[in-house]
Amino acid sequence: MRTQLYTLLIAIVSLALASGCVSQRTLDGKSQPAQQFDAQEAAQTRLALGLQYLRSGNFEQAKANLERALSYTPDNPDVYTGLAFYYQQVRDPQQAESYYRQALKLQPTDGNNYNNLGVLLCNQGRFAEAEQQFQRAIDQPGYVKVAGTYENLARCANLAGQWQLADQYYQLALNHSGGSVAMLESYATFLLAQGNYPKAAEVIAQRADFPQLSASYLWLEVQLAHAQRNHNKRDEFGALLLSRFPRSDQARNYQQLNK
Repeated sequence: MRTQLYTLLIAIVSLALASGCVSQRTLDGKSQPAQQFDAQEAAQTRLALGLQYLRSGNFEQAKANLERALSYTPDNPDVYTGLAFYYQQVRDPQQAESYYRQALKLQPTDGNNYNNLGVLLCNQGRFAEAEQQFQRAIDQPGYVKVAGTYENLARCANLAGQWQLADQYYQLALNHSGGSVAMLESYATFLLAQGNYPKAAEVIAQRADFPQLSASYLWLEVQLAHAQRNHNKRDEFGALLLSRFPRSDQARNYQQLNK
């Protein structure tokens, strides 16, 4: 099973630049407004541009704009977060970690960045350190992405081979998500990978109570039926998967299963 952790990104800031005004005189003696440089607004604009370039894969322009934003506001934690994410994307974890830690030094109650740092550390195999950062995220007052961070803890524990702990964190993630579709599917995927078919069947049955279909859900039903040697049920869900989501990875997985 391919395990992926989730980084919680800062929001793209508005590109609208609200300029302050001072008065200057023209040759005819009339007054007209003149734009006054606002470092905070300029930094927000550069940060937004940098993140947009980063998402489009233009790393050179992303770095240039993020560094310009930093030069305008060297004490802005959002800019350090943007640079940290840039270095994650270009696979320089040492620099990314440094920028996340600087952002947290400036804003030590930012649960998102504790989570982000946890993801970075986990991807380097530093589970104990990652677990500490994830717990710090959860402990921050007002932090609302608790379910996602518990899921990251579960995925990280799974990567570290601590499956019992991963199961505990998945259950906490499920509790804090209110039993969401996405979390049920994620937990069931983990249980199937562990060969815990009775528990997987319970979780998949909970997911089946929701009306919306997804390729992920149908593939879970296929895998469970296959493990239980229920070929009729497997093919029933497989046919539905091919019909509703013919171009999905899950449909291709089912076709491979039948070869």
